[in-house]
Amino acid sequence: MLAKLLLASAALLTTAAMAGPLPLAEAQLDARGTAKVDWRKNAFGLRFDDPHHDSGVRILPPAGSDHWDFSEGRAVSLDIKNLSRDRQLRITVHLSSGEAGTKAFAMVNGGIALNPGEKRTVRVHIPHRAIYDSPEGVPGPRTIDSSRVNWIALDMQWPFEGAAPGLVDCEVSNLRIEGAADTAAAVPAEKFFPFIDRYGQYVHGDWPEKIRSDADLVKAREREAAALAKVRRPSAWNRFGGWAKGPQLEATGYFRTEKYQGKWWLVDPEGRLFFSHGLDVLQASTDATKTTRHERWFDFPVKTTEAPFNAWNLEIKYGTKDYGPAYYQTLADRMDAWGFNTVGNWSRSELMSLRRAPYAMQLTDYDYALPRIAGGKIKFYDVFDPAYVKAMADLIPNAIKKNPFVEESLTDPWCIGYFIDNELNYGNRGRQIFGDIVLKSPAKQAAKREFVRDLRAKYDTIEKLNASWKTDYAGWDALLERTDVPESKGYKADSNVFFEKAVDQYFRLCRDAIKSRAPHRLYLGSRFISTDAVRPALFKASKQYCDVLTVNVYAHSVANLGVGVDFPDMPVIIGEFHFGILDRGMFAPGLVPTGITQKERALAYTRFLQGALANPNIVGAHWFQYRDQPLTGRWDGEGYQIGFVDVADTPYEELAKASREIGEKMYRYRLRGKLRNRM
Repeated sequence: MLAKLLLASAALLTTAAMAGPLPLAEAQLDARGTAKVDWRKNAFGLRFDDPHHDSGVRILPPAGSDHWDFSEGRAVSLDIKNLSRDRQLRITVHLSSGEAGTKAFAMVNGGIALNPGEKRTVRVHIPHRAIYDSPEGVPGPRTIDSSRVNWIALDMQWPFEGAAPGLVDCEVSNLRIEGAADTAAAVPAEKFFPFIDRYGQYVHGDWPEKIRSDADLVKAREREAAALAKVRRPSAWNRFGGWAKGPQLEATGYFRTEKYQGKWWLVDPEGRLFFSHGLDVLQASTDATKTTRHERWFDFPVKTTEAPFNAWNLEIKYGTKDYGPAYYQTLADRMDAWGFNTVGNWSRSELMSLRRAPYAMQLTDYDYALPRIAGGKIKFYDVFDPAYVKAMADLIPNAIKKNPFVEESLTDPWCIGYFIDNELNYGNRGRQIFGDIVLKSPAKQAAKREFVRDLRAKYDTIEKLNASWKTDYAGWDALLERTDVPESKGYKADSNVFFEKAVDQYFRLCRDAIKSRAPHRLYLGSRFISTDAVRPALFKASKQYCDVLTVNVYAHSVANLGVGVDFPDMPVIIGEFHFGILDRGMFAPGLVPTGITQKERALAYTRFLQGALANPNIVGAHWFQYRDQPLTGRWDGEGYQIGFVDVADTPYEELAKASREIGEKMYRYRLRGKLRNRM
């Protein structure tokens, strides 16, 4: 529906030439999906109970205009108040330009999480195409045509929640432009190259923490070493990072799970309640920048095929190429100082072996060498192929061959448990297509032969199957040979049954791979993406076989994970989350852009952890990732400003301070179980 809304009193500006109320005398609201909007004095209310079906609202230009001109502003800002008395709100704000469905279309977003009754400002940085566009071939920032913005939208990006009363209930006001566009950031194409200095930083930007000389790196290490020497880990912790003075439960000598006073917890080897507050990718050096055919990008002579900037910076900082041992001690000190008690996924055994913090390990990521189903492209295996079954039986012995520390972890009380795989696509995002892919496969495909065996057992004769599927197979061999896919209800029902069998087979084999060799280590699941975690076929198998369901959530809040869904009563770890902004010369803020200052990013961290602590299922949250990714992207193109440290190993102090407060106070906050602004 469309409803007109007066957003600010008085006659407003007609251009975006200065900061202030949006340049509209009157805006139009387009409520979408199940959303309802209502006009209030200088504000509007937005409410919807079902986050799906594109629910939300678009704030459109006034009648007679098809765009806004935001070309001279820094950020689009608005105030939001969460009207709920007990539910944390998450909401995203989007700006778009260009016609949808065309190459010209572009969209950027920001977002916020608000505790019950809380009112704050959400800001979306305007990435002006005229200022920030990079020369062709450079993986620069995502930009929009800020002179022709189509709409401002509020919704819940990538909803993993189900329908629930009052899921979104908020008031929106004071829509405005803040600040002036940074026109000085524009770099003429003829002056753009080179744009990366020898420390991996953006040449054309400036910020207080920027490294300008080798001496800066050395001094930074000396300052931090002196500061870390004065800091101790949170006083509430025992040696494992569990709640030293909290309830005493059964001490088993290993990590386990238990439901205590209505909330799931990890329990450490000493029998203390444990919430896993962790960091992913704790490595000394990661993600070198490719230099081949990009030599003009760099302001120094390029002599190698790649530039491992963070490794080079650490060599300078520590005065040796063998900086690893000293660096991992510093990293352990940082974890204590920053309030982290868990070494998360993709981290190095050099850090784990210090046994300064418990750790979770991944036994394997998706293995492209294992049998897959040939009838289509999904990130899953042919779990019925004997080669896959054998690979799972040999998973831990093979992992030990690659990393001998895995053998130590099998009986190490500091090891929480293991992940297997990451963000698989099981073939049921939206419509279930797994069965289609099986049928499109050749007759020799193990999964297809298993499917046909099941069908023969159910129907006995091909005639009975044909009657159910509305097909004309001449025999069971013909079914194996053909690759077409029926559209009947009978086929879809049988396809769903076989899909659930394949999922069951996968999780059972993974569970057995761990428990047969390490019965006291937790099986932490396959690290779902958020929208997969709430799919019944997947969470039912997790409930049956996993000790913990792990889900990677790129959103501002997980407080409502499982709300409105028949979610299993089991412990959950958030395997990945992050927030990003752009203030140190980077091109991309990550999957969850958050405001325009580090203070806003730190507050987003606090609200996310508060939501996790208040959720009775969640037993941990691990930030992805420890270090910013490279300016021009890692191996798959990701180049996000999402770290606790930057490429020069300089910490983001605001974020570290926020995480320390979480570490200090998380146990009492969780046991209390109520959302409130202060920890």
